[in-house]
Amino acid sequence: MRRIFQGSAGILPALGPQASCLLVLVLPLFLFGCQSKTEPQKPAKPSVETQSTKPGHANGGQQTPQPGAPSPKAQVGQRSTAPTPMPTDGFLFTDMTTYAGVSFKHFNDATPRKYLPETMGAGLALFDYDNDGLLDIYLVNGSRLKPPRDVPGAPTAALYRNLGNWKFQDVTAQARLNQPMFGMGTAVGDYDNDGFTDLFISGVDGDRLYHNLGNGTFEDVSERAGMNDAGFGSSAAFIDYDRDGHLDLFVGRYVEWTRETDITCSPDGIHRVYCTPEAYHGESNRLYRNLGGRRFKDVTRSSGIWHEDGKTLGVAIMDHNHDGWPDIAVANDTVRNFLFVNNRDGTFTESGVTTGMAYSESGATRGGMGIDVGDADGDGFTDIAVGNFSQEMSALYRGSAAGFFVDDAPQAGIGLPTLMTLAFGTLFVDYDDDGLLDLLIVNGHIEPEINKTQRLQKYAQPPHLFRNDSSGNFRQMTDGAGSPLREPLVGRGLASGDLDGDGDLDVVISQNGHAAKVWRNNAKHQSWIRVQLIGSPSNRTGYGAVVKAVAGKKTWVRMFTSGRSYLSACEPIVTIGLGSTAQLDRLEITWSSGHVQTIQRPALNQLIKVKEVPAAT
Repeated sequence: MRRIFQGSAGILPALGPQASCLLVLVLPLFLFGCQSKTEPQKPAKPSVETQSTKPGHANGGQQTPQPGAPSPKAQVGQRSTAPTPMPTDGFLFTDMTTYAGVSFKHFNDATPRKYLPETMGAGLALFDYDNDGLLDIYLVNGSRLKPPRDVPGAPTAALYRNLGNWKFQDVTAQARLNQPMFGMGTAVGDYDNDGFTDLFISGVDGDRLYHNLGNGTFEDVSERAGMNDAGFGSSAAFIDYDRDGHLDLFVGRYVEWTRETDITCSPDGIHRVYCTPEAYHGESNRLYRNLGGRRFKDVTRSSGIWHEDGKTLGVAIMDHNHDGWPDIAVANDTVRNFLFVNNRDGTFTESGVTTGMAYSESGATRGGMGIDVGDADGDGFTDIAVGNFSQEMSALYRGSAAGFFVDDAPQAGIGLPTLMTLAFGTLFVDYDDDGLLDLLIVNGHIEPEINKTQRLQKYAQPPHLFRNDSSGNFRQMTDGAGSPLREPLVGRGLASGDLDGDGDLDVVISQNGHAAKVWRNNAKHQSWIRVQLIGSPSNRTGYGAVVKAVAGKKTWVRMFTSGRSYLSACEPIVTIGLGSTAQLDRLEITWSSGHVQTIQRPALNQLIKVKEVPAAT
C-alpha cells in the first residue's frame, strides 16, 4: 500500500508497514575480591519511504529487496516440508535460539593460567548487512591467545542471516568474515556513506574494520584505512563528532596487557584467579577522525581524548548539554568514569568529576562494565545507567537542568536488586512499547569457581528486567518459572532490535564461553513507529539525529546513537513505543547537520525510511 507524506521540507513518497570489574577475586583473607540502506537517490527527489509490517507478521516483516541487493533470504534458506512448530509460552520473552538455528558458542581459550582476556568477552551486533529489510546477527568470538591463530578448525566470529519466520543461516564464510581474531567489542555504521553498513571489531591485540562491499561480502580494510593501532580493545562507537557528514570512530581501551606481561594473581599462593584491573596500567581510549570516507586519522591526543588512567569497558554517546554536538560517556573499571564534553572545535573536555557521574554517591570508584543513556524519567534531561561489579550496585545517574548528575539507583528501585549481581550488558529498552524506557541488565561473574570462596556468589546469574513505572522509578519483573529471565547466564554482550518485524524489540545476548541467546519479545501489542534515517549531508546512517514524536501534549524524544550496552551494537533504527496513542501529530527530526525536518501525521505501526531534506535557503 502506498502513501504520500507531506514533510515540512518537501513531498515524501512512502512504501508500506511493516573484580569489582575485575576486582581480584578473592579469598576473604587476602584480596577483595544496536541499517538497511537504499540505493542513492537523486538530490532532486528526496523522500520518506514507508515499509509496512503488521504486528506479529509470520514472515518476520520480510520485504521486497531493493535494487542491487542480494536475492530475498527466503529463497536462500531451505524450508522443511514439515516445519517445527513456533515456540510459544506465556513469558515476557521466549528463547528462540534453537528454533532459529543459532548454534554459536563463544570461545574464550580459558586455561588454568587465567589470562585476563579469557573472562571479558565478547559482544555482538544487530544490523541488516545485505539491505533486504531483515535484521541479521553478528557474534564476536575469541581465538587462541597464543599464535598461530589461523589454523584449521580455528574458531571465528559468526554472521547469521535472517531468513524470515525466525530462521537464521550461518553465512560467515560466504561473507568472508571467517578470519580468526581474539575479538572483544563491535560497532556498526556506514563510514563511507555508500548505503551499506560496515563493521568494526575491537580486539585484544589489534582491531579490524570490515568494509561492506554491497554484494553480501566484506573486505578487511584495517591497514588501508589506518586502523593499525594495537591494544586491549573494548566497546566502540561510531560518532560524527565534528559534524562533517562522515562517521568518526571512538574505540575504548581497557588495560596494558600481553601474554608476556600477564600478571599472576593467587590469594593463597596456590589457586590462580583473574587479576583485578588494578594490577595493570590503564590504556588511553582512541579517537579516529574520518578523512572523507576512505581513511581514518588518529586524533586522540589533539582532541583531548588521551587519558592514560582510563580502563574503559562501556561507551555511550549523548548530548549532555543540549548544544547539538555529541558527547561521550565512558564506564571505567575500578577508576573514575569519564564524560567527554564536545567543545565544538574538534576537541573535548573531560568533565566526569565536575558533572557528578565519575564516582558513586560516597565518592568511591566502581567496576563499571556496561553503560547506556536515555531520558528515563521524561524530564528532558539525559540519564546514565552503568552496570557495576557485584557488591557495588548498578548506577542510575539522573540528569538535570544544571548539567549535574545524581546517582538515584537505590531510590529508583534498581540499587538493591543489583547489589549482589555482576552486571555487563546494560540497556535502556522500551520492551513493552508503552513509550517509557525500561532497563535490561545481563549478569555473570568473571570467576567460574567464585562460589567456593564467596558462598553468596554464582558464576552464572539471571538477568534483571526493570519496568519503568511512569514516574521514572522501576519495578523488577520476575516472570514465571521457566522464563528466560530466570535462567542463569554468564552474560556479557546485549543488543536489541526487531528481529521479526512486529514493532517490539527482541534481544540477543552473548555469554562468555557459552552459547548465545536469541529472545523473542512477547509484549502485548501497543502503538509504535520505527524510523530508519538516511542522512545527506549528515552521515548516511543518521547517528546523532534526534527524533521527536508529538501527539497533543505528549512527546517522546530519542537520540539515535552508536555504542551503548557492553561491547555491542543495537539495531541502527529508531524505535519509539507510543502506548495507546492512536495518531501522531508529527515527527520532528533534528539531523546532526542541524537541519530540522517534519513529517505530518505519519501512520503508526510501521517502519518509515526518512531521507534528509535540507531546509530551503
